[in-house]
Amino acid sequence: MRSLLTVLVLCCASVLTPARAATAGPAANAPEGSLQKTLMTHALVLRGQIDGRDIQLSLQPKKNEDGLEGRYFFFGGSPEILVAGEVEGDDLLMEESVNGKDVSGQWEGHRQGQSITGTWSSADGSISKPFALQLP
Repeated sequence: MRSLLTVLVLCCASVLTPARAATAGPAANAPEGSLQKTLMTHALVLRGQIDGRDIQLSLQPKKNEDGLEGRYFFFGGSPEILVAGEVEGDDLLMEESVNGKDVSGQWEGHRQGQSITGTWSSADGSISKPFALQLP
């Protein structure tokens, strides 16, 4: 009887461990279907526009810390611009850097259906432009 109990405990532990590991991390407690769950579980490539100019944004969860990181570019020629930020529920907040050191802009967005819409602003706040990104 004791060996049967040991086998049952070991089987249950091996079945539960992967499930527990899959729910760990920043998106573990996020509501199912939320922007946080979508962006914090795997890398994504999103396309959209900033003030009517087409962009492609690549985002992924940061390694070894909370938050997102990535880069984007404007179609038709532009250098890649680095982004980093966080997502909570359906809200996205990011800062960008053209040179990799100084903040050159800020993103504030919210999920609306299958898109993220919001405002891009220059670092000093003197320029703001609408943005929209399509979720896959």
